[in-house]
Amino acid sequence: MVRGVMLLSVCSVVLAASPAATRAQSQQQGAVEISVKSTVEKLGLKPTGNLPDDFELGRSITVSLADPAKAAKYGIVGMHEGARVTVTRVAPDRIRVEADELEPLPNKSTVTLKVAADGSMTRAPDRPPQKPPGA
Repeated sequence: MVRGVMLLSVCSVVLAASPAATRAQSQQQGAVEISVKSTVEKLGLKPTGNLPDDFELGRSITVSLADPAKAAKYGIVGMHEGARVTVTRVAPDRIRVEADELEPLPNKSTVTLKVAADGSMTRAPDRPPQKPPGA
């Protein structure tokens, strides 16, 4: 019984310390700071009231498209105002932007953007298709 309580308390301490350690470690390695507000503005998205301030690794936000011309500069093409856009931070210096809509016709556009230390965004090259194992 005592061992179980001790193990539980050790696990709790390790879990509580791990997010802070991971965040500090990523900041030490020169990770890029990505602001949700500036990302939404640059991509021409409509901000909502419940958006977080920081765009942490693994975080995802879903908003709607407000300015298709701004989004087109980054490779999100063929979308209309009101399209659903999901932005996910997939790496310390990359975000993945997926836009889709059903009206007037079903359409989807997906790009990965590299974010520089100064906050500028450029389209990251697409990955080549993976060969199946054993091929």
